[in-house]
Amino acid sequence: MAAPPRRIREDLRECGTDRTCVLIDPVGVHVGVWQKPGTWRPQLVVVNLGTNDFSTAVNPGEPWTPDSLAAGYRSAYGDFLQKLRTRYGAGTTIVAVGAGPYAGHVQQVVKARNDADDSGVRYWFLDDLGLDFLGCDGHYSAHDDRLIADRLTSFIAGLPTGW
Repeated sequence: MAAPPRRIREDLRECGTDRTCVLIDPVGVHVGVWQKPGTWRPQLVVVNLGTNDFSTAVNPGEPWTPDSLAAGYRSAYGDFLQKLRTRYGAGTTIVAVGAGPYAGHVQQVVKARNDADDSGVRYWFLDDLGLDFLGCDGHYSAHDDRLIADRLTSFIAGLPTGW
């Protein structure tokens, strides 16, 4: 394999980190684009929102309290699930992932969907046992991604997807 172009080598060096950064300028790169048919609907959608977006405490001077922030999160999450349901229809299973301090809020949103006769929305609790969170800024690491993928695969295998 040829050495990367000079610009990419410079970008790699200028990252100033012990991690490998790959910065690629996509100009001139041609990739295939899937022309999604208008009738296409996914069989399964997995939603994992708010795992680190809401990881810090509400600070003085912010326009909400912890309770109003949690209520706003639940409301927005419920609205998002409704958009997915409207877009993809009742035949798509939606898995809402609950992780961290907002897991209970995700569970409440899923319960509300189920109580409204939408049994196609499922709650999956992401247990952080064994995760090292050694990714950048406390994100999941490659090790964590493998564990999560295995756990999620097991959960999905138990769903009535017909796969």
